Amino acid sequence: MRLCTNAMGVLAILLVPFVTEGADQNPAETLAALKKAREAVWSELESGWKPGSAEAEQKKSVEHFCRSFSEIGHRAVDLAKSHPDSPVAIEALAWAHSVATEDDPDLASVIYDLLTERYLDSDAILPICRLAWLDAVKGPHTEAFLRAAVERSKNVKVRSLCCYSLARHQQELASAVRALNDPVRGKILGRNFERLGPAANQRLRALDPNKLEREAEEYFDRTIKEFGDLQPMGKDFTPLGEQAKGMLFQMHHLGIGRTAPEIEGEDIDGKPMKLSDFRGKVVMVSFWATWCGPCMGLVPHEKDLLEKMKGRPFALIGVNGDEDRERAKSVSAKEGIRWRSFWSGGPRQGIPVQWGVSGWPTVYVIDGNGVIRDDGIIYFYELYQNKTPNKTIESLVAEAEKSSK
Repeated sequence: MRLCTNAMGVLAILLVPFVTEGADQNPAETLAALKKAREAVWSELESGWKPGSAEAEQKKSVEHFCRSFSEIGHRAVDLAKSHPDSPVAIEALAWAHSVATEDDPDLASVIYDLLTERYLDSDAILPICRLAWLDAVKGPHTEAFLRAAVERSKNVKVRSLCCYSLARHQQELASAVRALNDPVRGKILGRNFERLGPAANQRLRALDPNKLEREAEEYFDRTIKEFGDLQPMGKDFTPLGEQAKGMLFQMHHLGIGRTAPEIEGEDIDGKPMKLSDFRGKVVMVSFWATWCGPCMGLVPHEKDLLEKMKGRPFALIGVNGDEDRERAKSVSAKEGIRWRSFWSGGPRQGIPVQWGVSGWPTVYVIDGNGVIRDDGIIYFYELYQNKTPNKTIESLVAEAEKSSK
């Protein structure tokens, strides 16, 4: 396929000088070249991707893309190993972490091992500390890094952020294990787990989700008690204690099969609003914001969904994450968003923080009895992957109609 050939060709051209001319003698220049290689590969993927192309070709293209990114990431790690005392070393590792993909868990493992060995006291690793929990299922190296940072780092910002991230790591592992053992969610997520390889899957299946959740609670509690007021990533981020409280709330109240907790506040027009006002209907709660491209990309589908469910026991409720209320109102009017949305005042306060929302959009589907039936995994799968949009919502609405007769 032309796209794959070009992507690998660009990569080869950009990487050859590193081997033949000893460019690693200037680590800053080498890292800059690696970043250019990444941009080139990404541009090739974007320019060659055609919406109507066959699924097999798309899959092959993505596989080549991931291999290219993996090669670039490993070159960045080699750079850090060659110049461990250079300021560029940590930057190279952080950048390699940003290009790591699910198809190469070994790259993340090597990065975490190097960070653990040499760089636990550096502010430069804070961006990795913040997102390390996302690598929970890849292998044990992430957990080892986080534990080492919590217990050994002399940098309170690193220590505090890794304490919070370790809690999320254990929470993520528990969720993964439960998903693997769930017939519906396991089928949906199975492909992602398969990409990790048999060893990772065997490791996950051997874990006890209850034990993992207990440990997550312990580290969230520790975060609140020891680091609650800290903002290691800066004033634009919610204090760690508030984030930890939101994640505990999520663990205790927002699991599948639990009764959805009340939301009470006002909508973007300033009118009082409660989630329980819609009891008896199937409710989709959608966390959205005008600055979130994927959120706005859902709007046409959400409008169609409301139209199809017109006159039936269904409600779509938004939780808006804009800081600018007037912008939220004007964009809603322009885009035809006629369903009501709670006003939170921004993504890092109010309802989003209370519900532990860390990704936008986030969706919950609640049945007519107020029980959470989906946290978005099924909804997005049906919409984007299985091409059976809203099958689950339709089924729940039919249940609500039947019970009301």
